[in-house]
Amino acid sequence: MNDQEKYLFDLRGYLVVKNALSSTQVRALSDTFERDSQALEAGWAGSDRYHYDPNSEFAWSCSSLLEYGGPYIDLIDLPSIVPYLEALLGPHYRLDHDYLKVDRTGPTRRPLYLHGGGQGAGRERDLVGPHDGGQCYYRYNNDRMYNGLVSVAFELKSIKPGDGGFACIAGSHKANFGLPEEWRFQESQENMHECVDRVAVDAGDAIIFTEACAHGTVPWQGDKERWTIFYKYCPHAVAWAPCYYNSDNYEGLSERQKSMLMPPSAYGPHEETRAIWARVQNEQVELKRLRVKERERS
Repeated sequence: MNDQEKYLFDLRGYLVVKNALSSTQVRALSDTFERDSQALEAGWAGSDRYHYDPNSEFAWSCSSLLEYGGPYIDLIDLPSIVPYLEALLGPHYRLDHDYLKVDRTGPTRRPLYLHGGGQGAGRERDLVGPHDGGQCYYRYNNDRMYNGLVSVAFELKSIKPGDGGFACIAGSHKANFGLPEEWRFQESQENMHECVDRVAVDAGDAIIFTEACAHGTVPWQGDKERWTIFYKYCPHAVAWAPCYYNSDNYEGLSERQKSMLMPPSAYGPHEETRAIWARVQNEQVELKRLRVKERERS
């Protein structure tokens, strides 16, 4: 992350990384999603790891894009993105949650709902206001940036000016006043306040932003759909989602990727915390075995 990029992120609260994905990666990610007909129809895959499925085999986990494997596993620590995350979060950070969403025109078009801002103070009317435990923050101290929840939005289709897509109020991650309520919710682009930045990017570009910045999705007006993959990261001691990953559920993980999927703790992927988590994983395997045995019995 060069000095110009650091300046822009500190100034605006977001940054565009051009060509973060190759055309081959974009195609592989898109093809994999297209094969999931149910998710394609719903316009959603993965999870924000907040809505737990009571029918899940796992008591503290939920669905994830990582179940697709292959190119979605590669995104965990993508070489084109890692230097940015290390600059923003430090050397020890974790993947908190992930999802892919589709924006469409017509009756399914989503309105703009700006959330975040005010240095992480969600306030009562904010999307994360009543639940915000301070995990969305930004500050600068001793020659480095400190962030809470940081999002990486990988765009699988190009977004032209006027289409819609990612938007934010640049600089609001350092705001000392709450977002004016009359700017927060808009059904159309025409009624959005002029201070809202609308970010046009090409397929394969990534938008990195701090969730402390007031942000949202502009009502979609493009002639094609918008497909966006979100991978959201935290310092290891911070969490947004109450559900955690279990690396046993995904194939092809490197040791580094496994450490990035560990649950939050002040120690990070330390030897002792690895041992604790390994025991939890072993107990999950045993629980699954006993459930299968019980079903066979009945």
